[in-house]
Amino acid sequence: MPTTARGDTQHQGITMDRGTRDRRLIRTLFARTASLAALLSLAACGGGGSVSGLPFDLSVVIAGQVVGGMVIGPGSPQNLYISAGQSLELDASEPVVWSLEVGGVVVQNNSATVHYAGASITETALSPSRIALDTSADFPPLLAPIPITLTATSTIDLAQVATVNVLISN
Repeated sequence: MPTTARGDTQHQGITMDRGTRDRRLIRTLFARTASLAALLSLAACGGGGSVSGLPFDLSVVIAGQVVGGMVIGPGSPQNLYISAGQSLELDASEPVVWSLEVGGVVVQNNSATVHYAGASITETALSPSRIALDTSADFPPLLAPIPITLTATSTIDLAQVATVNVLISN
């Protein structure tokens, strides 16, 4: 673009002084910065779905049988009931970090066996998205049902958290 002796810019027969050009540049930069900030805040909120675009959910296998018709997803905890001696497998649709609570106490070690209220519960990580629990009664019958909570937190989008409450009984 040609410039005049004063530093004004001429474009297609229109002359803009330096002040107008600077204000237009500032407005453009401000608008682009605001758009970028809005885009980043929407992406960071964790909103309604998985970052991958696929739904984040868990599938369930109890005693070797796939449990159909059960949707375990973020924000909708699911209750499961198993008998001592049965196994439970949970498989997430994407890589997750699993946490396990037995009787309200967080188990710190993955792939651990916990003895609680007359039962043994063994947690085994099968893959980055899949976990297995094997249960047994140390001295049958159990005196009371044993509550377990499994939580899967997506490693792709930390806002995606699915919770499964399990009650082990005789």
